[in-house]
Amino acid sequence: MEMAATIAILAVCVAAMVFAGWKSGRPRKDTHKTQWISWPLMTVLAGAAVMFALVHLVNLMGFHTGANAAQKYRL
Repeated sequence: MEMAATIAILAVCVAAMVFAGWKSGRPRKDTHKTQWISWPLMTVLAGAAVMFALVHLVNLMGFHTGANAAQKYRL
């Protein structure tokens, strides 16, 4: 169940990252209305959430990440 939720969150974050990237790449309109959302910032935040979800998914599959795992493979 936890893996299904992680995959669903990963899909939502990827969709949000793609949408925010598309919105940030569009030309700005010359208007007096202020833009309430910083789309480049939303792209970066969604990308960070994607990375966290990917690491969580890898951990759920049984691979260990983090400082303890890095010390185990040190030569």
